[in-house]
Amino acid sequence: MTSPPYYWLRDYGVGGQLGQEETVLQYVKGLADTMDEVYRLLADDGLLFLNLGDTYYSGKGKSHGTDPKSTKRRFGLRAVDKSGGLGIGIQPKSVIGVPWRVALEMSGRRKWVLRSSIVWHRPRSLPEAVKDRPRRSYEYVFMFAKQRNYYFNRPALRDVVAEEDVWTIPARPKSTNGIDTAPFPDELVERCLNLGCREGGSVLDPFAGSGTTLRVAVRSGRDATGIDLNPVFCQYMVEKLKAM
Repeated sequence: MTSPPYYWLRDYGVGGQLGQEETVLQYVKGLADTMDEVYRLLADDGLLFLNLGDTYYSGKGKSHGTDPKSTKRRFGLRAVDKSGGLGIGIQPKSVIGVPWRVALEMSGRRKWVLRSSIVWHRPRSLPEAVKDRPRRSYEYVFMFAKQRNYYFNRPALRDVVAEEDVWTIPARPKSTNGIDTAPFPDELVERCLNLGCREGGSVLDPFAGSGTTLRVAVRSGRDATGIDLNPVFCQYMVEKLKAM
């Protein structure tokens, strides 16, 4: 279970970070390459749940200012603000379709089996300041497998059967006490682990951030491994895990 940095939505100030590429194709390739390593490490009957949000191409070529609620959110002269269509032929103000570009790269050109495109409906998420289109209220959680047969705990959906592949889970239920990440809620991680990871199994988050996946996995009796480029985030995770 993981959620990588989205394309040009945040700057975590760490060299080599994903999400600051000049082109969408570079971002897609970088993320798919990382998921190739996850594929190598994942158990043959394991599952990957990949949470991804989308980005709009503005094409205005100027800064949109900053977000006072989050110093890591970028509205400067990003690649998605430059004119030229990002090299993929889209018009200004278009949604890029990043999640599906990544999913199709992984399933079409790599080895992954894309088994489900789950819509995560996120009530109480930070509203967008837009007036000429509906504000976004969902993100995707793609469920990938390595092969035709894999572990899937269908009874875990029993209590939410009415939703099936549309999961309504409120966003940001917990504070990260000063570190500026974009954590997903415990309930989202719990649902993914209950569906795709056996009791006592092992969990990997290659974009661990504030460590939500690790904390929820350990709390459920599973082993957990987290990776993050930001040493501040890593120290935060260690402190949280030690306190459990």
